Amino acid sequence: MTKLVIARRDHRRARRPPYPRCCAALAPKRTSPVDRNVAEAACVAAPADRGCVEIRGARQNNLKGIDLDLPLGQMTVITGPSGSGKSSLAFETIYAEGQRRYVETFSPYMRQFLDRMDKPRVDAIRGIPPAIAIEQANPVKSSRSTVGTMTEINDYVKLLMPRIARAFCPSCEREIRPETPQGIADAVVRELSGRSVLITFWIAVPAKTDAREFFQFLQQQGYLRVWLHGEVIRCDTNNPPARLGARVQVIQDRITISEENRSRLVEALETALRFGRDRINVVPVSGENVQRPTFNAQGATQPQAEIPFSKGWHCAHCDLDIRPPTPGLFSFNSPLGACPECRGFGRTIAIDLNRAIPDRSLSIAQGAVRVFRGEEMGESQKDLLRACAREEIDVHAPFEDLPKSDQDFVINGEKKNGKYEEDEDSGR
Repeated sequence: MTKLVIARRDHRRARRPPYPRCCAALAPKRTSPVDRNVAEAACVAAPADRGCVEIRGARQNNLKGIDLDLPLGQMTVITGPSGSGKSSLAFETIYAEGQRRYVETFSPYMRQFLDRMDKPRVDAIRGIPPAIAIEQANPVKSSRSTVGTMTEINDYVKLLMPRIARAFCPSCEREIRPETPQGIADAVVRELSGRSVLITFWIAVPAKTDAREFFQFLQQQGYLRVWLHGEVIRCDTNNPPARLGARVQVIQDRITISEENRSRLVEALETALRFGRDRINVVPVSGENVQRPTFNAQGATQPQAEIPFSKGWHCAHCDLDIRPPTPGLFSFNSPLGACPECRGFGRTIAIDLNRAIPDRSLSIAQGAVRVFRGEEMGESQKDLLRACAREEIDVHAPFEDLPKSDQDFVINGEKKNGKYEEDEDSGR
């Protein structure tokens, strides 16, 4: 319960008010300047471990210079009739002072971006911690309102999930992590230490360009070797291949993997990633022959000769880009994160077949489709009978005895390109 104290010059003679505690704010009380000085001095001189918020001479709005102590760590309820000063005490005095003192702890630069409340009319307040005020409001409910949106928990979840989310390739189910040259170098040194490897990147071959002309271009750029059909081909060879594919792997460097060569490895990876548009291969070799590696980026067995790596949110094995995790992907109110089936509403509009066809012992001719009965929908019943005759569906047999394909035709209509034709109005 809230403890009420009437400030006097002699605090030992303080007495309880004759009126109920809940109406204490209504009691008029005049405080002379001397009394205010004494109250403020007593508040400042009070021990810090009293464990309460001490308020002296609160005169905000219709408060009449009240004094009270609010215990910390307990729930205090302020009650009273309308106009007694409940909001003036709770929000415009206690909360305003707690929020004002908290904002004052920031630098002047930060304070200009924060909302500050006016200093309340009070003689002294001691022991008040930083305060928060929860607004009592009747939120407008919508079809997208959930417990998460109304409590604003979703806002924090949207920020948390992109940081803890793990992405997997939908094709090969390998985990996808944004790689860096340093991260790729760590994996290569860990798994291929002591081995000779080629660092290669793909480059597109212009249309109608023969091998000799393309190799001359590579030599002008400072590249002397390419990795083609599982072997190293020199660009200055007198017998270039008869034809090249749409793209060729250019050898950026050949390195023996060791801790001493880490800086050279990282430099080669950075250059290859830049020219290869964030796509590279690491090829373990012995002499001029490829040695099949025993790992991939996730440490699993890799049956291919080249070990692909890539930067960003990309599966190097499947050459598949995925969207990076962002808050929008984890919000059903965003087109990016909304369910494609319900579009973020959490429900779909569909036909209740138990109500559309309540009695399946009836035939189509007898009106098994309930909504097509009567004069208003009689034309739709005639259309259904004509369509069934075209598809050779028995309209006199009970609906429940019809084959599954015939029932699907009655419910969903005709198929086009293997899919049921959608109606713009009904979505079917």
